[in-house]
Order: sequence, then C-alpha cells, then structure tokens
Amino acid sequence: MTDYMAVDTDLPPYFPYPQFLVDTPLSHTAALTYALLLDRAHLSQLNGWADEAGRVYLIFPVEKIALALNRSLSSAKNALAELSAVGLIERKRRGQFLPNLIYVKLPDGQKFIPPQKDNRLSITGVENGLRNS
Repeated sequence: MTDYMAVDTDLPPYFPYPQFLVDTPLSHTAALTYALLLDRAHLSQLNGWADEAGRVYLIFPVEKIALALNRSLSSAKNALAELSAVGLIERKRRGQFLPNLIYVKLPDGQKFIPPQKDNRLSITGVENGLRNS
C-alpha cells in the first residue's frame, strides 16, 4: 500500500542524484553508479578515509556495487569503466585479491552542501571540467 506524502512524512533512505548528471552523455547505469559512489565517498569523508595527499577514497568491491544497484557484474564493471573514461572517478589498484581504492571526482564549480539532519548530500552549480583535488 502506498500513501500520499504529507508535510511531516519521514522519507525512506535515499541518496542524491547530482544535477550535472542530467546533462551528461553517460548511460543511466553509470550515472546511478556515480550517485551511489558519491554517497559512499561522503561516508568515507565523515570517517576520515583519506590518502596521504588528503584525497578521500572509498573501498567498494565491484560485486557489492552490482548488488547495491541490482545490476549484473558486467553492468557494474562497464559503468565503472565509463566513469573512469570521462574522469569522474579514478581507481587505484591495491594488489591481487584486494578491491581497488575509488576516488570520486567532482566537476569544477560543484560545491558540497553539508548534509542536513536527514543526512542528504546535495551538489549545486553546473560547469564543465573536473576538479582533480
């Protein structure tokens, strides 16, 4: 059963979909993967997961990404390759049998708006180019 949303309705858990993704030539799966990775990167940020250069990273095995998105393993791999190709993520190999570190990049001009009490993360502004640090 579904109900109408009221002013005081608590929302179910969700993650934000950055506005700049609407105008990108990415596949739907790649864009959704980016939104998921951005949400996970925010958790890494809160937990202080950063490398020696201060860049936030996350550890999210491809198999778990596929499960989180309800997609096949090959779809998840293709989405990650697509995001890497356009420079929205960088993957750093850690060795055999270890999942890669994933660095999520933001297009220049994008700003994080700190999460509110409902733990949402928003991004505003749209410009071309990527911020590397």
